Amino acid sequence: MKISIVATFAAIAAGTLAIGADPAAAADQLRVAMNADPDVLDMTQSSNPPQGLATMDNVYDSLDNQNPKGDVIPGVAESWDILDGGKVIVFHIRHGVTFHSGDPLTAKDVVWSHDRYLKKGRFYGIFTRSLSKVEAVDDYTVKFTFKVPDAQYLPVHPLPIASKSYYDRVGEAEFSKHPVGTGPYKIVNYVPGQYLDLEAYDKYWGPKPQIKSARFYFVKDDNTRVAKLQAGEADLIMATPYAAYDALKTAGFTLVKLPVHPTQSIQFHLKNPNVPWHDVRVRQAIAYAVDKDAIVKGLLHGVPTDYPRLMPDEVGYDPNLKDYKYDPAKARQLLNEAGHPNGFNMPLYYSAGVYFGTQETAEAVSLYLKQNLNITAQTQGIELMQLLGLIFKSAGDPTAKYVAVAGLPVANLATALEGIGLAYYGKNSAGALYDDPELDSLYEQGNTKLVPADQGPYIKKIMVLEQNDLSTITLWQYVDVYAMKSGYTYTPGLHNLEIVYLPWVHKKM
Repeated sequence: MKISIVATFAAIAAGTLAIGADPAAAADQLRVAMNADPDVLDMTQSSNPPQGLATMDNVYDSLDNQNPKGDVIPGVAESWDILDGGKVIVFHIRHGVTFHSGDPLTAKDVVWSHDRYLKKGRFYGIFTRSLSKVEAVDDYTVKFTFKVPDAQYLPVHPLPIASKSYYDRVGEAEFSKHPVGTGPYKIVNYVPGQYLDLEAYDKYWGPKPQIKSARFYFVKDDNTRVAKLQAGEADLIMATPYAAYDALKTAGFTLVKLPVHPTQSIQFHLKNPNVPWHDVRVRQAIAYAVDKDAIVKGLLHGVPTDYPRLMPDEVGYDPNLKDYKYDPAKARQLLNEAGHPNGFNMPLYYSAGVYFGTQETAEAVSLYLKQNLNITAQTQGIELMQLLGLIFKSAGDPTAKYVAVAGLPVANLATALEGIGLAYYGKNSAGALYDDPELDSLYEQGNTKLVPADQGPYIKKIMVLEQNDLSTITLWQYVDVYAMKSGYTYTPGLHNLEIVYLPWVHKKM
């Protein structure tokens, strides 16, 4: 039955809608069409950094950064010293770095940005659990003191740096509306829900990018982004629908695939013992009842990858990790053993409007569960920020009834420890939907190992626990497809977020 279910959704064709050009766009701008605008312009109060950084990574710098290969490299800190076995990191800030407001970057801005983001940004506190103190040693030296060594802080580089002097001068309202960073581009115009204009900052401390200005169009509809590219109204698009891949390639467009966060998964809230899916046999039955291979090949045109947890190039990848292959008979047997021979009803939320294929996957999952297990999934699409809010609310509610098809932090991150800490670590009250003391202990031990190879054994054991417990079921690893006009090249970064970082875009002259 794999073809009959998937074929219902496989007929997704690239559209050819006529879209009027924006007369206000400058003729020499790089025009990028993407699927979502930032949740805020001031990244020191972002509640969804992956969405914000898709564009704002061009505006803000961190102390350290990463290159296209995913290696940690200096940012506005030209170097750092790791002391006391990793419990202290001393960052040495470059001299002569200025914000887009003209204010010089000093250590006080780093400390202030840390304090502000910790107060206003939901996720930053997760990455600073081990951090006890941030202090300015002098104008160009910042000391981070940790309670225990933290393997994530450098590779994740979670702190966007903003200007305290500018904030003190203009106040909260103006600062939030017209923020400044030290990145290669500054904001020149923003129309929420429509577009964002960036212009190269002529006093940028690093190499000067080739692209001097860019307009990011926010286009939620997948086929409309394709249509803009085909009509010559966009030079580059991200989140290209997989159904359009072959046609665009045949038409001469350049396409680049990037395995990237998030991993599309079924996620269960497991703190409520009074729901059927609290029984691991029910979760196993669901895993066996869904034909992931058919979804990837038939519905998603074979573009995504399908591994149980991590990708082969990641620290902690285990080629022997057991997967749950499509087996309806075994699924029914497990559900019978769990005492639900007639199935049951359950919610099935999915994140709408951001990641291509999520809705289609959720609908396919719902059909598989009804056909093979008589589970009636009450499918409901909600916006990503609403879904995150529901996760945060459910994490602290032992009576919650939550199951979703959603993008989760599993594979293709700067370190696998990042995703474990966000989605699986039971002491993360903001987002973890189940508790496993053994997993928590392994995570805490692995997160003190600053050498990636030393983290591997802990991550492997955690992946086995995750795969056996199935608090989440991996469906497929998201692959972003960047499509661009002939003459343009873009090299997106490995183990990074889904972003368009303009210094990595080049136009043939």
